[in-house]
Amino acid sequence: MPASLAARRALVYLLLGLAVLVVAFPLFWMAVSALKTDAEIVNPAAPLWPAELQWSNIGRALSQAPFGRWYLNTAIFGVAATAGQLTSGLLAGYAFALLDFPGRRLLFVVALSGLMVPFSAIIVPMSQLLGDLGWLNTYQGLIVPNIASGLGAFLFRQFFLGTPRELGEAARLDGASELRVFLSVYAPLARPMIAALAIILFLQNWNNFLFPLIVVNTTDMSVLSQGLSVFHSQFATQYNLIMAASLITIVPVLLVAVAAQRHIIEGITLGALD
Repeated sequence: MPASLAARRALVYLLLGLAVLVVAFPLFWMAVSALKTDAEIVNPAAPLWPAELQWSNIGRALSQAPFGRWYLNTAIFGVAATAGQLTSGLLAGYAFALLDFPGRRLLFVVALSGLMVPFSAIIVPMSQLLGDLGWLNTYQGLIVPNIASGLGAFLFRQFFLGTPRELGEAARLDGASELRVFLSVYAPLARPMIAALAIILFLQNWNNFLFPLIVVNTTDMSVLSQGLSVFHSQFATQYNLIMAASLITIVPVLLVAVAAQRHIIEGITLGALD
């Protein structure tokens, strides 16, 4: 192996190692802090590893908050919103890419424009609309506004633009309806993209904080990202229990991300090479 190639490869591995360290260290610090006392966390001179592991912090965090209910709410919100975003994105992407209808380009631009508007700009009208509908503190209030996905429409449109139109034309000549062409011909081709986008959207919905914050203001309907605030009050903050609760919250997400990383990479790189 030439020396220059070995040097470049060593530099790449070094940069990757630094990137992994930057990403992994906060997770490691959170896990270690979850097993410390409050005094050790706030003491800048305390060692990184605790003098005695406080495993009771996890039990205390679980006992002080209804994590079972919050897990259920978060799972319902995450799964339902992800399913809606995938369905709307898949159908819209197929229509924008392979169907000819008046105003197609204009509608696509309108759909993309939603990605350019920051959510903070529509918080007030969104909360007023949901209040008028009586959807505050409800599952439909959490799920329905998140069903449409401009990102999904864009990604699936780009994918379907790269598929042969001849496949659909052959199916139509055989008597297949447009719905059958979509379900039996084109949707199966998009399975890697569907799997990757489903995982990304699910992780995004699981960690969503701002939107549930304006829709839900009761403990029973809170999601996990909101529930962590119960360990913070005006006069005291239980840092060790916040870290323990954060650890409890992210474990399922980490497991999903690690188990599905191959599908994420396949979907992201799909079509990258001719």
